[in-house]
Amino acid sequence: MRECPRCESCYEDEVVTCPQDDANTKHTLPGPMLLSSRYLLEKRLGRGAMGQVYLARDQNLVTRRVAVKTVRPDILSDEMLQEGEAIARFEREVRAAASVRHPNVVDVTDFGKSPDGVFFLVMEYVAGESLYQLLRREGTLDLQRTVTILGQVVAGVEAAHDAGILHRDLKPANIFIMQRLRKAGSSSSSNDWFVKVGDFGLAKIIHADQSETTSRSGPESRGIIGTPEYMAPEQMQTGVQLDSRADIYALGAIAYHMLGGRPPFIGDLAQLVAQKLMQSPPSLLTLRSDISAEVDKVILKALARAPSDRPQDASDWFDQLEAAAGKRFEAERPSDSRLVVMAPQGSEVYVDDERHGNIGRSGRVILNSIPPGQHVLRVARAGETDDERVIEIRPDGIEQIIQAQFKSAPSSDQLTPSRGGSLDSHAGVIASTPRVVACANCGSRFAEGIKFCGRCGNATFIFVSGEPEIVRGVSGSSSAPPAAPTAAPVGQAAVVTCPRCRQEYPSAVGFCGKCGIPIGARSLEWSQPRQVEVVCKSCGSSYSGSTKFCGRCGQPIRP
Repeated sequence: MRECPRCESCYEDEVVTCPQDDANTKHTLPGPMLLSSRYLLEKRLGRGAMGQVYLARDQNLVTRRVAVKTVRPDILSDEMLQEGEAIARFEREVRAAASVRHPNVVDVTDFGKSPDGVFFLVMEYVAGESLYQLLRREGTLDLQRTVTILGQVVAGVEAAHDAGILHRDLKPANIFIMQRLRKAGSSSSSNDWFVKVGDFGLAKIIHADQSETTSRSGPESRGIIGTPEYMAPEQMQTGVQLDSRADIYALGAIAYHMLGGRPPFIGDLAQLVAQKLMQSPPSLLTLRSDISAEVDKVILKALARAPSDRPQDASDWFDQLEAAAGKRFEAERPSDSRLVVMAPQGSEVYVDDERHGNIGRSGRVILNSIPPGQHVLRVARAGETDDERVIEIRPDGIEQIIQAQFKSAPSSDQLTPSRGGSLDSHAGVIASTPRVVACANCGSRFAEGIKFCGRCGNATFIFVSGEPEIVRGVSGSSSAPPAAPTAAPVGQAAVVTCPRCRQEYPSAVGFCGKCGIPIGARSLEWSQPRQVEVVCKSCGSSYSGSTKFCGRCGQPIRP
C-alpha cells in the first residue's frame, strides 16, 4: 500500500502519483489497501508510539467507519521473551483492553495479523478533536470546563481500574471530545459534547491471570512505556510495581496542563526524569491568578512523588477536585479577555501579523485587547522556527495561557511527547526561507548571515525583497541603493581556496565570505603574521619575535 505525503490518502501499490494533488506517493505498508480481507484503509489519521493509525471502512458493515492502528514489529519483539511470547502477551493485553465496556472508553472491536504480516488493532472511530488539539488552540480552559471534561475521563479510567487494567499512557492526545447533535433551537450547554478515553494498547493487567504466574499485586515496569510529561515517577524506574496511582498521577498532570497551559515539568527526557524523581511541580498559582488554593492543593496532591502520598482511588480524587472547584463556579467573570503568552526572553509576539510586544525577564506577556474569535498567533525568536498556530479567544473573559513551543531545526518523522504523538499528530514542519541581502558596495546578493562580500570584501549589507525592491539597511546607514549586480563568469571546475579557513569558492570570487581576506585573482599572497614572541624549546625563555638564539642556553630558536 502507498500513501500521499500531503493529503495522507491511501492507494494501491500501482498508484505512484496522488490524483488529488499530484504528489508522489510512498510505500508504507506491505500488502493491499484491504487489510485482512475486511478493513479498507482510506486515509492516515496520524502516527503514535505503537504505529500508524488509519481511517478505514468495515467491508462487512459498509457504512461503519473504524480506526485501524497498525503495530510496529519491534513492539512485538523482546530479547527477554521467547519466540512468540511477546505476541501472546500482546494478544492478552488487547483482549483485556477490549473487555472494558464503558461509554467514556473507546471500544476495541478486533485485532489480528494480516497475511502480509501486519499486526493491527481495530477501534471505534471517534469523530471529533483530541484534548491536545483543544489545548493547542485555546491554551487553557476555565475551571468549570476542566472539571466537566475530567469527570468523564475519570469515569472511563475508573471503569478500566475496576476491570483490573492500567492505562499507563494517559495524556491529552488520548482523550477525545465528540460533539453531540443538538436539536434546532436548543441552547448550548456542557452536555453538547462527550468525552472518550482511547489507546489502551499499552495497558497491563494488574492482577495475575493464567499467563502471569507472579503473585504480587502488580506488573513490573521493565522500561519507560508512556509519555514522559504525564508519567508517574515510578514508571521511569525499572523493577517498580505499578498500580492505579500511576494513572492518578497522569490525571493530575492533565488537569495541571488544562489549567496551567503546560505540563507540570517540561524539557528533554533526561531533564524530565531528574525533575520528576527529585523535585515537586511548581504551584498553579504561579501560572494563573484565578485558581483557588484548594484546587491547587488537590491537583498537586495527585502529583506527589511517592505513590503513598497520592489518593488511592481516581473517583475519590475527582470528588475532592469537584468540591474544591465548586466554590469558584459562581464567581463573577471579567468582561475583558486575558491572554497570557509564555515564551523565552527576547521572543516577539504577533497576533494576526500585528506585533503585540516582546517577552521580558518574566517569561510572559499579557494581552488584554484581543477580541473573541479565532486568530493567528505567532511567537518568533532568533535562531528558532516560529511557533505559529490558530488560537480561539473565548468570549467568557476567562484567562487563557499559551506556552510557546520552538524547534531549533525542522523534524521529519519523529514526534515529541509534548506534541501528542497520537491520532491527531502530523509529522514534519515547514522550514522558513532565509532572507536575501545585497552588498551595499557592489550589489552582489547572498543569503542572510554572510559577514563579508565575496566579490569586494565589503562588510555592509541591506535586505532585499524579491528582485529589485530594497526594504531596509542592515547597518543602519543611509547609503543609496546599490547598482545592479553584474554577472561574473564562473568556471565549471576552477575553484580557489581561502588560505586561512580553507573554504573553497568559484574562481571569480575575490574575497572570502567567512573571514574577509582577499583570495583568487585578487589574492595578496596572504601568509601567517610574524610572531611577536618566541619561546626557547630547551629552557622555556621567551624573547621578541626577531630573536634567533636563546640568550640563556645559546640554542637556536625555531618557530
